[in-house]
Amino acid sequence: MADQTVDTTGALAARLKIDPEAARALGIAMATKFASYERDRKLAELQWARNARQFLGQYDQEIEKTLDPNRSRAYPKATRVKCISMLSRLMNMLFQTEKCWGITASAVPELDQEDLQKVLDDLSAASEGGELTDDTIEQAIRKFAAVRAARLELEVEDQLQELGGTSSEDFTQLCRQVMFSGIRYGMGVLKGPFTEVQQQRTWKRDDNGRMMAVPLESYRPRFEFVPLWDYYPDMSSRHLKGMEGQFERHVMSKHQLIMLKQRPDFIGSQIDEVIRLHPDGNYTSKSWETEIRAMGVQTQVADVARGKYEALGWDGYWSGKDLAAAGVQVPEDKLNEDLRCTVWFSGNIVIKAELDPWSELDTDGEMPMYHHFIFEENEATLVGNGLPQIMRDSQMSICSSTRILLDNASIMRVFEMNTGLLSLNNDTSSIVGDKIFYREDTSPATANIPAIRPIDLSLRVGELTNMVNLFQGFADQETFVSPATGGDMQKGPSEPMRTATGASMIQGAAALPFKDVVRNFDRFVESVIGSIIVFNRNFNADPKLRGDFKPVARGATSLMAKEILGMQLDNFANTISDGERPYVKMHGLVRARARVRDLTVTDIVVDDEEAKAIDTNTAAQQAAAADRQNKLADAEIRNTIGNTLKAATQAGKNTASSDATTVKVILDALEKGLPLDAILRSITAGTAGAGAAAAAEGAGGAPGPGDTGAVQAAGNQDTTVPGANAAMPVA
Repeated sequence: MADQTVDTTGALAARLKIDPEAARALGIAMATKFASYERDRKLAELQWARNARQFLGQYDQEIEKTLDPNRSRAYPKATRVKCISMLSRLMNMLFQTEKCWGITASAVPELDQEDLQKVLDDLSAASEGGELTDDTIEQAIRKFAAVRAARLELEVEDQLQELGGTSSEDFTQLCRQVMFSGIRYGMGVLKGPFTEVQQQRTWKRDDNGRMMAVPLESYRPRFEFVPLWDYYPDMSSRHLKGMEGQFERHVMSKHQLIMLKQRPDFIGSQIDEVIRLHPDGNYTSKSWETEIRAMGVQTQVADVARGKYEALGWDGYWSGKDLAAAGVQVPEDKLNEDLRCTVWFSGNIVIKAELDPWSELDTDGEMPMYHHFIFEENEATLVGNGLPQIMRDSQMSICSSTRILLDNASIMRVFEMNTGLLSLNNDTSSIVGDKIFYREDTSPATANIPAIRPIDLSLRVGELTNMVNLFQGFADQETFVSPATGGDMQKGPSEPMRTATGASMIQGAAALPFKDVVRNFDRFVESVIGSIIVFNRNFNADPKLRGDFKPVARGATSLMAKEILGMQLDNFANTISDGERPYVKMHGLVRARARVRDLTVTDIVVDDEEAKAIDTNTAAQQAAAADRQNKLADAEIRNTIGNTLKAATQAGKNTASSDATTVKVILDALEKGLPLDAILRSITAGTAGAGAAAAAEGAGGAPGPGDTGAVQAAGNQDTTVPGANAAMPVA
């Protein structure tokens, strides 16, 4: 692996001695199979050519022959508008703000023995020797796997920045090419991952403790876009997963063919044999290539095949015996099996043959090297339907109506000439500006008759315009690409909805029919990201990226209007109760609310590390505040208890003073000769009257006629001793 830089995924084993006859037989068998695949694809090629001409606004040859050379040949490019609008809409939904993919840990993650033991050791240390339940262990495993998945997602995100190798194409650019191919023809194809060795450096300390740079080889995944014209699938299969294999056609210069000899997976002697037999190249144009050149400016290019070579690559299954006879190392126990392999041949000469390198690696099953995006699935064809094919009848009807409209509109000046009234010297072949016609009639009967008069013909411009609009509406319905979908609010709803929020909500509703297309693209994304996960499992040396992961496509979540999603996030944030708050990832919620408003999250929201620091600081502040509150509460309780004891002590003193006063009053009355029972009744009545007077005064009322004693008591009352100065009645 380390000595390969392009297209291989494992170091090739030492080759067996090639049997020329067996290799030639394999090349002939491969060429025969390709001829069958090419023949099966012929009808699809015809449809792709029609789609290409329809996109460019060119009539098919059978229609071109029927058009009068003196009539209009206009071709409104409605198909091109729909294709570009569809592409722009999908790219805007899937790649505008956040990733359309993600990586998560499996529901029941499987860890290797080393990682599993680390989880158990950490749990044992945290529990301080306590008993661990199965639920606790499984929860810790899921948390450990989730952290690993987040790290791998960051690694893959970095790898996707330069996924196209030397062309420096990132994932978004490659997806745009695949998506555009799918929209125009029905299928888009991406090939990979290949492995490229990059020279990097790391840092470590030497024996003296100084930091030094250390060279390091790392492996990076590479993908390349495959033009659909060069891709030959197994058309006999109803499903992509049921294909026996696929061919890819490569057209290269002589220099490019010679450069293949420097790669260890190609057979240099066989390449020399190809050049010896075909010194001027062996490439011949296909019929569809001639048609494509006729659509552009290369029609007159002479000798396009000069010095070029054609090589065909097979990716699929083949007999183990045939491969072994051609020099491929095949295990003895698999000679009678059909093995997945990669074979390149030019003419009938095999220039590369090897078993699929991924078959010997940890792939959890078969590792696909071709990833497909089907725009619209059709059980009648393996390659699906493109958008031009879907709206072809509407496009042709728009063209026919437009041609009739222009032909009628071109008949603007039709005149009737009375040659008996005109001079014979007049040129009546045309009428131009400032032209003068001379008359020779002198009869009074014809004096009021014009020699030249215009004739108005019924051009039907209004009816034909309505017909064009009618078929344009059909095209909108067939493709669900309407003015509202493209952002044209002039043809949208009423004025109150023509706001930024209203436009986005309308576009969100108009995007609902895109769900099937987005789901198909999600399958493509999951296939690509899944292959990168497998790549990192086998070629990434970082132990922190190991784990049981699965890809997640998030394209369908982009179909909702941002304002609707934003309102849902806001409502959710406002309705979280204090009891629910500990179970919500508030940092993730804040990031989601920023993303949905098309804000740069990294500029306004802290990262995970800063969020952890903030949470730690907040928890410390809350703990300190709680401690202060507890201390204040304790002080308040102590103060309340002290005041209560003080009040109780004062009440005891007041009670003792009141009793002494009452005794003194009774003794004074007895000295004056009053009976004891009268004295007691007077004291009781005076106390009650004083209480009633106080209540009446507090309520704002005046004392009654029977409150004389109470009034006297009120005048002499000692507020510190209740009832102590009750008035005595006069004898």
